[in-house]
Amino acid sequence: MKLKMMMAAVAVACAGSAMATPLATSTPPGGSLGLLSPLPANFADVGLAGAFTDSFSFTVGSKSIVTGSLGALFGSVDISSVSFDGGAVTLTPISTGLGFYSSALTAGVHTLTVKGAFSGPFNAYQGSVYATAAPVPEPESLALALAGVGVTVSVMRRRSRA
Repeated sequence: MKLKMMMAAVAVACAGSAMATPLATSTPPGGSLGLLSPLPANFADVGLAGAFTDSFSFTVGSKSIVTGSLGALFGSVDISSVSFDGGAVTLTPISTGLGFYSSALTAGVHTLTVKGAFSGPFNAYQGSVYATAAPVPEPESLALALAGVGVTVSVMRRRSRA
């Protein structure tokens, strides 16, 4: 047992020195990522073997699309789902782990939830999220769309009379 504890301490010390910067600047589970902007806000968790459900709160100042990514820093991490305010999002494999994004979130406080499992004795994952303003259609685009609907309706009426 003492050997396992000593090996664990050595592994954490080595991993800690190698990963000190990313983990030191990341928000732990239950924390607030603050007001999201186009600059990434980092979050992370470190744990032993077993399932986890981590929640992080954040705020968006206006209707925004929130984009993020996450991946294992060390150990064996299996991410099963990511959700915004309880609504699951699609996870997409990327070179550094998994990517995800929300449909437009309204201004206010929201919750990011990460679920998964750690398989090995010492594990960690890190992720980041950022917000960009949701696109707003330009008046010209709306006018063109309405004109198209109007032409379609008039053609349909003309055909039904003929």
